[in-house]
Amino acid sequence: MSHRHLRAGFRARPLAVALLPIVVLVSATALALAGAPAQPVVAGRLTVVERALAQDQGDWQVDYCLRNDRSNPLVLAPAEIVAKIEGWLSNSRVAVHANPRRSETLIDGKAGSMAIAEVIPSPDDLLRCRERAMIRVWADTAKPAAPVRGADPEPLTTVTVEPGGLLRVRIRLEHQHCLYGDYDPLLGRRDLELRLGAETIRDALPLDREQYMAQPKDTWPEPAEDHKDNRHFMSAPDSLLLEAGVPGNTYFRFPERKVRYSSRMRLKFWYWVAPGTEGEFKARVIQYRESPNAWKVLSDGGSEHTLKTTGRWAKFEKVLKTESEATTLALEFRIANAEVGEVWIDDVTLEPIEGAVGGP
Repeated sequence: MSHRHLRAGFRARPLAVALLPIVVLVSATALALAGAPAQPVVAGRLTVVERALAQDQGDWQVDYCLRNDRSNPLVLAPAEIVAKIEGWLSNSRVAVHANPRRSETLIDGKAGSMAIAEVIPSPDDLLRCRERAMIRVWADTAKPAAPVRGADPEPLTTVTVEPGGLLRVRIRLEHQHCLYGDYDPLLGRRDLELRLGAETIRDALPLDREQYMAQPKDTWPEPAEDHKDNRHFMSAPDSLLLEAGVPGNTYFRFPERKVRYSSRMRLKFWYWVAPGTEGEFKARVIQYRESPNAWKVLSDGGSEHTLKTTGRWAKFEKVLKTESEATTLALEFRIANAEVGEVWIDDVTLEPIEGAVGGP
């Protein structure tokens, strides 16, 4: 049985778009040639070899590659690492972020590698917005693990860079909002002051335009082996089997997976109802709003479908729109009111329709 991966949908914009985070690489020389106003300013004996700006879903990631031009090793203890990030943030796609709001974050290595700015303080999960800033610092010879959104950042450790060696610094800015955080980055130029021991880097980060339209990366998992059958399938080697009258096999549920709010999506699958099957074969879609403090079924976003074709493979396809507060969606199949019968289901996909995203 196969399940195709979710493809990101895009909206026509003057910027280039891509499925994966777009990385803009900038060297100090290239900035000067282009006349860009955002050239990093370094006070000390570190040279900016490269700066990369990337949108990662609804977050931003800024990477620096710095060269130690001292004649002696550079040794950085956690207490010597400080990052101050300031800016006015907004996003016209999102009603609660239409007006610019001030964000000020100070990461002090003595206290840890993370700090949080309250962009919109509110007891209401739908309104409350935070920006979480994190920093990682490592010598170029090390290979840090890939960042995981929402995970606790790694603690800072002492870093040593030999003369002529490279120092890597990564700053991530996570948009923490239960509806919009995964998809809509907070837009606005950030002023950065980065202190690395006796060295200071000042930079204006042009994070004021989305690089692509973010969509969920979730996919539904394969059903467990005891729910699969290889007698009928659209895609080898097997399909999902429902069996009336067999406890535990008359019903199957694909679990909740993330969806973008107010988006049109296309649900598709193939099914085969065996001749003589009693009762009805039904498919049901359920939408939910999940937040840190609440969980709710969105009844207006649900739908149920009775599928009647028997004796051959039939295709089901439906365009649905996620609710304005939707965060997740689940899909259920069942044989209702029957003691006899079998149904095979295969090639289940849920994909955003490209360029079809509405406002909240």
